[in-house]
Amino acid sequence: MNSRYILKWVLLLIMTMNIFFAFSQKQYSGWKSLFNGKDLTGWDVWLRAPNMTSYNDTSRIGPPQPNFGLNNDPLKVFTVSNGLIHISGEVWGAITSKESYGNYHLRFVTKWGEKKYFPKDKSLRDGGLLFHCTGPFNYAFQCWMRSMEMQVQETEIGDFFNVGGGVAEFQITPKVKTKNNETADQYDPSMPLARHPGRVYRSGNFETPDKGWTTGELVCRHSDAVFIVNGFVVNRLFNIFRQDLNEQVTKGKIQFQSESAEHFYKSIEIRPISFVQTNPSLSSDRNEVTVSENENQQIEITNNGEAVELIAAEILGKDVDQFIVKLPAMPMILKKGAKITLPVTMKPGSVSGNKVKLRLETVLGPVSGFEVSLVAK
Repeated sequence: MNSRYILKWVLLLIMTMNIFFAFSQKQYSGWKSLFNGKDLTGWDVWLRAPNMTSYNDTSRIGPPQPNFGLNNDPLKVFTVSNGLIHISGEVWGAITSKESYGNYHLRFVTKWGEKKYFPKDKSLRDGGLLFHCTGPFNYAFQCWMRSMEMQVQETEIGDFFNVGGGVAEFQITPKVKTKNNETADQYDPSMPLARHPGRVYRSGNFETPDKGWTTGELVCRHSDAVFIVNGFVVNRLFNIFRQDLNEQVTKGKIQFQSESAEHFYKSIEIRPISFVQTNPSLSSDRNEVTVSENENQQIEITNNGEAVELIAAEILGKDVDQFIVKLPAMPMILKKGAKITLPVTMKPGSVSGNKVKLRLETVLGPVSGFEVSLVAK
């Protein structure tokens, strides 16, 4: 074998390795900003009549008034200042992406303001991310499109609501008492799948307290969706189906609601999903970790398989938000042989004896074969 032949194969090997490395990093890159920090380019504005007051088309103060309609915002409900989208909440409506999207990973950063408006001035501050939006702007309550909703509401970011976008399958425990003393069906990944037409309460409250910035994420894969809050999966829905069309719902426009509460968005980003799978093999230095309020425990996780992109974690069980797991910045690539360490502690006043499981998430779902048990001391 001559030297020229050897050199040829060495160069080919190097090129192949570079291509593989670039491919293994592919999911990490590719973010596109849907908000330029200056104005609402790329978005339409729709607002209903300012004297409408509830979740129907007839409740109003005074005689009927026309909707403000498309791109007519005389009260400046949606504005941009200091690099932020400011939503006053004074009139119900939404900003709507001009483009439709399917098979994507969306990320937004939001926080609450101070003002609240009738009819929800005595309620939790409320907004929402509507996805797979289709049809007229005034389909629901004269202000929102036919869609599915990832709720953006104080202490309840990640609830699911149906805005006429179809019926999906969920894993739920029925009739759970919420932290706000309501009764709702709650996402519970230990339960079997069943069709559910209405609200599904998130698994836990992972929001940033005291009106801090909270990162929300939506992963849409064909007719499935995953809701993530500050790096933790809080809800999943499967097989969104429109019976009237006899087809699955897989794409649509994106809306961010105005719904009686002042709030802000610092960034809105999106990237496409690649359906190419890798074969990671994650292991932990401990299969079960006992956690208490007064000490930090650490979980060391090693990837013994192919490189994998991690986008979130999920805690499975009851009272999952009593555990505090500090995650690295995500998404992240965990290469073969690489390790990550996750510090774990508990919130004050947590329920002793509670046992949950921790797993890690990719854009294609949970990492197969990996779970760590956490036990509250």
